Amino acid sequence: MYRPSKYKEHNYSLERFVKLVNSKNNFRIKMSLRKNENFRDDGVITFEDGNSIIFDWEKRDAHWTGDRFPFSELGQFERKLQKQEIKLSIQCNKEEKTFAIGWHEDWLKENKIRRNLATNNVDESGVVRYTSKFKVYSYDEIDKFMDVIIKAFKKSAFNYRSFEKPRLWFLSILY
Repeated sequence: MYRPSKYKEHNYSLERFVKLVNSKNNFRIKMSLRKNENFRDDGVITFEDGNSIIFDWEKRDAHWTGDRFPFSELGQFERKLQKQEIKLSIQCNKEEKTFAIGWHEDWLKENKIRRNLATNNVDESGVVRYTSKFKVYSYDEIDKFMDVIIKAFKKSAFNYRSFEKPRLWFLSILY
């Protein structure tokens, strides 16, 4: 982890989130933590058919408080995007009331931007990518999050298409 001073709180917030997801679960998906730290990812989401995706978790400690996400794009470090086994990133706000999800497939289509990054190393410079293809949910909307994950598994769409609402067939006749 690039921010050793935040390691404990990162893990505690992740544990709380996983417990919340699994407590609301309809048994179609299960979220699991990594039992042993691998310094690559944070956990696995398993679908009822046995397929799974690996996710990354981040608790943001700055620039995002309150109920609304303050930016039009969601950023992710290139070092995380290069881990090909990870499909999904989940980032929660400081108070753990709101979270954003983004698919790595979408970020990888965006341009790389070099930035100064807020880590424990004051002068660290790194590469990030930003996408407008993300969703933000309150912790009270876990069901909506699970619907997106289920849709992604059912359609093998581990990208922004999992966010799309189904079109009603009769609307396609009108348009």
